[in-house]
Amino acid sequence: MYLFYLDESGDPNTWQDRDNFILAGIAVHEGQVRRLSQQFDEVQRQVFPTYAVPIELHAYHIYSGKGRFRSLNRGNRHQLLVEGYNVILRAGFPNLVIFISAIHISAVTDASQALRDCLEDICTRFNTFLVRQFDAGHPDKGLLIMDRSGRDSRVREIMAEFETGGVRGGDLGNIIDVPYFGESHHTRMLQIADFVAFAAHRYFNQGDDEYLRRIEDRIDRQGPGGVRVGLKHIVGPSHSCSCLALH
Repeated sequence: MYLFYLDESGDPNTWQDRDNFILAGIAVHEGQVRRLSQQFDEVQRQVFPTYAVPIELHAYHIYSGKGRFRSLNRGNRHQLLVEGYNVILRAGFPNLVIFISAIHISAVTDASQALRDCLEDICTRFNTFLVRQFDAGHPDKGLLIMDRSGRDSRVREIMAEFETGGVRGGDLGNIIDVPYFGESHHTRMLQIADFVAFAAHRYFNQGDDEYLRRIEDRIDRQGPGGVRVGLKHIVGPSHSCSCLALH
């Protein structure tokens, strides 16, 4: 079983301060969850060695020095982010696989469509990965787990539409059951998904590829050295883009 942890960056209902809405996540094999959680626990201990309880490692808060991270200088906050991204990089394929779908404002007609298109795209890419794994002799299914964003009901409605009407690429037959929603402070896996979403945000909205470059080897590909199929940028016909993603 692959657990597909998804997080979002941006609000599909407002486009005042960014050009892209992003869904990003990690597909983690069930046997790796505990190990990866322990590694993120160790990242916390490097900075807060006296704290016995888990602290949410929220990438934007670390980067900006918010909350508990105010006590860290810029260099220490940067190193904390690097250590988190190193956990992702060391996970190895297929223990952890990254998927990112971003939609540009030029391709957006309304908020509901932005969320739906990104969700359809990223779930289709995850399902295709599962099909490819099946063909390679690894018959795993997938379960979708998302951070709560206030759009839980809408996501359930969209996924129900996909279940009955399919998607543009066929169907999502390898993603089982309904999507589940969790609180990011309760699970390190959603925090790792948040790190991926933040790296995508910095890349697509700020033109900063530092963090995405650190984890790009974990983005799904069609075989070793193949096309990077886990990274998609949905753009309108009027927008010219030469980013790393498929278009």
